[in-house]
Amino acid sequence: MPKESGIAKSIGDQQKDDLKESDVLLYNYLNSGQKLSKEKAGYIEIQNSNEDATSNRQSCDKCKFNLPAEQICHIVEGYVNNERGISKYFSPKGYGMLPGDIVWDNIKKGGKKLNFKTAYVINEALDGFNCKDCKYYGDLCNCLLVDGTLSPKMSCAFIVKKGNGIRI
Repeated sequence: MPKESGIAKSIGDQQKDDLKESDVLLYNYLNSGQKLSKEKAGYIEIQNSNEDATSNRQSCDKCKFNLPAEQICHIVEGYVNNERGISKYFSPKGYGMLPGDIVWDNIKKGGKKLNFKTAYVINEALDGFNCKDCKYYGDLCNCLLVDGTLSPKMSCAFIVKKGNGIRI
């Protein structure tokens, strides 16, 4: 079963009108290459040892900007604690635009396609989260978001499942 953060960033009914303050920060990163410092983002790590309280509250691993395996965020610099970390820009499933749709909108407005490193391309993804499942993946192994050729089994941090998010 995919982690909640993977689902939060790849599916949903979000549209361009759903743009939130945290989404603008991703646009800023795409254009400048600069993430927010942990201090500016209000990032903290909650030191609660109660397991029930930890599983029911907001944390980085439940945010659409989190990359759980890498323990990094699309908008906050440095490593983040998936289970105990949180910033004031926490963005759950259904809140704002999908990150992949933000990348696509940025490219349409004159931005560049992402390189493999910025897109966090991996060679093989979980079933249902492969390039072949993404609405930005073309028939000739081309991607509208990532510069280069991607195989159908690859994936990136900006996948948007077919039938979700904004219309392209």
